[in-house]
Parts: sequence; structure tokens; C-alpha cells
Amino acid sequence: MYGWRAKVGHISASRGDALVYEFYRMMPDGFFLLNTTGRIRQLADDHIKRQIDFIEDAAIDLEQTGADVVIASGSPMWTLMGNGSEVETEKRIQAKVKIPFATVITAEMEAMRKMGIKKVVVATPHRDDMNERMERFLNNAGFQVLRIGGLGCLRNTDIAAQPIHASYKLAKKLYYDAPEADGVFIHCPRWPAIDGVPLLEREIGKPVVCSSQATIWLALDILKIREKIHGWGRLMETLDGAS
Repeated sequence: MYGWRAKVGHISASRGDALVYEFYRMMPDGFFLLNTTGRIRQLADDHIKRQIDFIEDAAIDLEQTGADVVIASGSPMWTLMGNGSEVETEKRIQAKVKIPFATVITAEMEAMRKMGIKKVVVATPHRDDMNERMERFLNNAGFQVLRIGGLGCLRNTDIAAQPIHASYKLAKKLYYDAPEADGVFIHCPRWPAIDGVPLLEREIGKPVVCSSQATIWLALDILKIREKIHGWGRLMETLDGAS
């Protein structure tokens, strides 16, 4: 049986294709990703709101399919609704399923806290208005966003079509505008990100968290999987419990 160590359920905001690919690149044998395709095709508020109603049914379906844990992606949903909305979502869904459930924005914030990142530089593929929501959300959650910048993408397909190191180049540029940051957050699991994480960490000497990492890290941490995963950044190396 595939996934004999753990089956991770993931509710994608859109296709989830990049995260699926990055999951299998990062993970050793014994892990299986159960991905549910979401309903956001454009980064517009009506698409985002449509996804919110979809999450509950998707979580129940993933539990019935055999997932051991479920993480729901789509941080723009919770930055749109504001601080505390992610907690309300988690409580509502957790009451419907027996397996652990969490949102990706919780994963992202917990990953940054794990890495000691408080003053942060944020790179996204999104528009300025969405970045303003993210900045406000993180600042209200106790972080200090020193710089945030994006590519202005509207369609999710445009995010997935970005060059493999687009996120790395943007994050590096933003970091050197604010080198006093504790680290870097590369937001959104739809664009390629994991290849740039260890490279950027070596160059700036500070931790880098990306959304794909954070999603997988929190799922495995919840399930008490204790295995250091090498080569994909400092965060994944903490999974052995020693860091």
C-alpha cells in the first residue's frame, strides 16, 4: 500500500500541481499525498469566497479516502476574512472530522515561528492589494513585515508557469532591500519554490520558509513523523525533533 507511513490530505486552492510535484521531490518512500483540486481559477474575491464553502466537503472526503491529516491551502481566503478567520475555519472543520485539520496560513506562521522569524521579507506571485492583506494579517499576528512584493499575477495558471527560480530572484531582491530581516517567506504553493530555498539560505545565512515546505512540515509534525529531510532547507531538517 502506498502511504504506509502517512497519507497527507491537501485541499488545494486551485490545481495543486506544483505542491504535488514538490511533495514527491522532498519526501522519502512511504508517504502519499491525497490532493483535492480547488475552485480558484483567478485571484479574485468571488473565486476566493467560492473556495471557502468547498473546504468542509473536501476535508470530509479526504478523511473518508484515508488521509491521516488534512491541510487546506489558499491563504488569500483567510487574509481576505482577517485575523482569527483561520482559527474559526479550523474549529468548524475539526468538529466535522476525526483526523487533524489545519489551514496553510497556520502552517506558514508556525513554520516562521519555528525558524525564529519575526522580522520578515515576503515574496509572492500576487497583486499589490492581496499583498497588502497578507502584510496586514502577518503584522496583526505578531510578525513585522519589512518588505513584501509580488509579480502581479491574476490567473493561477500564470503563477504555475513562472520560471523555476522566479521566486528565488524576487525573494533575494526584496531581502537585500531589508537585510535586517530575520528571514524570508516565499508565499504560495502554486509557483516553483523549493529549489531556491536552500540556495537562498546559503547566500543570506538566514532561514527561508516557502508555502510548500510549511504545508508538508506541519502535516508531518502533527503526525509526529521524526525524520530529518535533507536538501530542502532548514525547516525540513527540524523534523527529526532534535532542532
